[in-house]
Amino acid sequence: MNQHPLNLTAADGHQITGTLFQPEVPRACLIISHGMAEHGNRYGELVRWLGQHQIAVISYHHRGHGPDCEPDDLGHYADSQGWAKVVGDLELVVAHARATFPELPLSLLGHSMGSFIAQSYAQQHGAALDALILSASNRINKAELLPSRSLIGLIKRVCGKRHQSKLIAKLTFGKFNRMFRPNRTECDWLSRDERQVDQYLADPLCGFECSTGLWHDFLGGMLTINPMRWRKDLPVHLFSGSEDPVGEMGKGIRQHFQAIREAGIQKVTFRLFDGGRHEMLNELNAEDVWQHLLQCIPTAQSACAEPLSA
Repeated sequence: MNQHPLNLTAADGHQITGTLFQPEVPRACLIISHGMAEHGNRYGELVRWLGQHQIAVISYHHRGHGPDCEPDDLGHYADSQGWAKVVGDLELVVAHARATFPELPLSLLGHSMGSFIAQSYAQQHGAALDALILSASNRINKAELLPSRSLIGLIKRVCGKRHQSKLIAKLTFGKFNRMFRPNRTECDWLSRDERQVDQYLADPLCGFECSTGLWHDFLGGMLTINPMRWRKDLPVHLFSGSEDPVGEMGKGIRQHFQAIREAGIQKVTFRLFDGGRHEMLNELNAEDVWQHLLQCIPTAQSACAEPLSA
């Protein structure tokens, strides 16, 4: 599989970097929108496997993430309009994918934080996609998001938008990990695969604390997501682990699936993997999950999978 560097320039001069992985005869293109405190290069094993199935992949790095991020900017979207900018970056990546593969179906895979960026993009530009695939996402729970954003807003006003709050870290990733006591590491909640957890911990571009500005932008962006405003004929596929604290151990992600279906989306599927934690793509049964993902990617020779019961 051929690899090509991705270098795009946003309107504010920000450099969007990543990699285009292109098999000899691609049947489809998939864009990966990664999660918080990680980067696009973590998906290498999956990308190589997809290449064997003739799927071209574009994996890029969000603002505040990745090997090309300035150290002072790590964990921070932007000083102003951060959410609009990360969604705008994805718009440029999608446009590049369409220009590169004009005849191929284009799918967008969003994981965790990246799933909400993907949903926000699809809400605004759904016509550009052939499928939206959401990994480790959750419902839009305004009763929790609104007071949380208010608290983060207060911390931001007092300490600054680039402040890295120990309290926010304790209430988010720390809370998730406490659900798996006794803990071997600070990131047990990510996966049952200890090799994957250890690789994450050893990666200097993973596990960092994000700024109050990023958290404030992120929760504000989540609050704008409304499936009622999505393109009704856009196929949407959700998958998660039953032990993923982000998806409220299956409860929240199931409610999100129901909300999308009730919004009138014509093709929506949901798969809950028993025992899986947050990173199903890096779980002990990763190849089973990859096979499921492959079935959700429309190709030049096939239609997307029929909706699953849940």
